[in-house]
Amino acid sequence: MNQAPLAPVRRPGASPDRRRVQRHVARPVRVRLARPVISFTFDDFPKSAATRGAKILEAVGARGTWYAGCGVAGAHTQYGEMFDAGDIARLAGAGHEIGCHTFSHLDCGRTPVDDLYADMVRNADALATMGLETRLVSFAWPFGETTATLKDGLPSRFTTARGTAPGLAEGRIDLAQLPANALFGADAQKRALKLLEQALRRKAWLIFYTHDVAARPTEWGASTALLERIVAAAFAAGVEMAPVGEVAARILAVDASTHP
Repeated sequence: MNQAPLAPVRRPGASPDRRRVQRHVARPVRVRLARPVISFTFDDFPKSAATRGAKILEAVGARGTWYAGCGVAGAHTQYGEMFDAGDIARLAGAGHEIGCHTFSHLDCGRTPVDDLYADMVRNADALATMGLETRLVSFAWPFGETTATLKDGLPSRFTTARGTAPGLAEGRIDLAQLPANALFGADAQKRALKLLEQALRRKAWLIFYTHDVAARPTEWGASTALLERIVAAAFAAGVEMAPVGEVAARILAVDASTHP
């Protein structure tokens, strides 16, 4: 079954709105890490991410976060074959995190609030039907788009919502729009290695995101060689690689102990 494209889109005139939304802090928290940590995340997600991507992380004992949009489960998209119930079971069983990416891959910058919440519930129900027993605590805005209203009203079940604005999560951050860095595009390896160096110096939280993982990936996917290179570099540097939900819980625990 073919589906509508899932590729990142940018509607005309969105940039000023996006910057205003990013400046609106809905869930502030201060990052205080004893050492740097990286979260590798995969959006939508293709089977290649669930197989090749997971294998690369697991080879060094790392775990990641897969943001599932069940509207494409079992379908064929421009990323290739998409995940199914078996992938959910294997990833969760191996200790990886499954997050929410809406059911219908909605542009949250243009979707009515009630419609979005209903779509989130539909996605959670679909994942439960697939056998997922763990609670969804991590969300990713499809296309990286949201609004200040949605950030303020992010359901309490979600500890975080990840965006697509680049940068490190350090100092005072917004858990309702975590920064994330693309593992695709021009000079992706150079950018990723530079970010790794910065995270090491600053003891920051570095989040990467991609879609498919293949020898010849799509425009929005990571090459197998690229992901292997970044994971190997992080491992060699002694950097922890953990799921988004796990890192966020740790940061919140430290923040709570500092400001009881």
